[in-house]
Amino acid sequence: MSGIKLVDIYDFYWNRNADPRTNDLPFIGSPIIIPSILFLYLYVVLKCGPEFMETRKPYNLKTFVRYYNVFQVVVNAFIVQQFISAGWFTEITVYCEVPDYSYNRSSLKISYTMWLVTMLKLIDLMETLVFVFRKKHKQISFLHVYHHVTTILLSWLTTKYVPVAMTSFTMMLNCSIHVIMYTYYFLSTFGTKFQSALARYKPILTIVQMVQFVILFMQNVQTFLPSCPVTKIPGSFSIINLIINFILFYNFYQKEYVRSAEKKR
Repeated sequence: MSGIKLVDIYDFYWNRNADPRTNDLPFIGSPIIIPSILFLYLYVVLKCGPEFMETRKPYNLKTFVRYYNVFQVVVNAFIVQQFISAGWFTEITVYCEVPDYSYNRSSLKISYTMWLVTMLKLIDLMETLVFVFRKKHKQISFLHVYHHVTTILLSWLTTKYVPVAMTSFTMMLNCSIHVIMYTYYFLSTFGTKFQSALARYKPILTIVQMVQFVILFMQNVQTFLPSCPVTKIPGSFSIINLIINFILFYNFYQKEYVRSAEKKR
């Protein structure tokens, strides 16, 4: 009897509460695939990969990194364009938006674009593998790993349960930031002259990311207003994650730019 109840509870929360428009899309409906990918990712980048590279010289991978950055710029720009063409800034605002789970063109476009973002976040895991194979161990920080893992989990669950206009703002803003970020990374692959010229902008990237968290925090806080008829659960998890990310990025900024500049002086 208890077994039947557990199955019913699982079915109710995992399937019947999920959005049918996205739940059958690849990777979204399964409770195993994405967690397994993340578990494998953590095992490879924290244990298996470093052990494999311990006695080997770092791989160059400059050409791969260059094309990867171009791919990221193009796909992130395409995603932003898809969100805008679905109604952002014309029919949809940054304020409280009543969830639309219908099958009209705009609503479907938003939900499918959110699925595309989730798939892109899985591809983002390749960055850490590049760090492993180039033996850039310093860059495989807690901040880096935490940011990747939590971004995928939140993107996946948001796409599964609430792929609507208001939740899509996080993805649209994040992809906009990534267009800037990967353009910077692409230009920095062209040697020391470009890296020296771009060095002054590197701290600004971190500041832009922190500003992003503040904007998203303010947008998510709206879900708790009495006048905003939306579920509070996604906003709660998002706010907690935004605060943690802001603290981690702020500590990184202080360590890498403020304290290091003071030491140089």
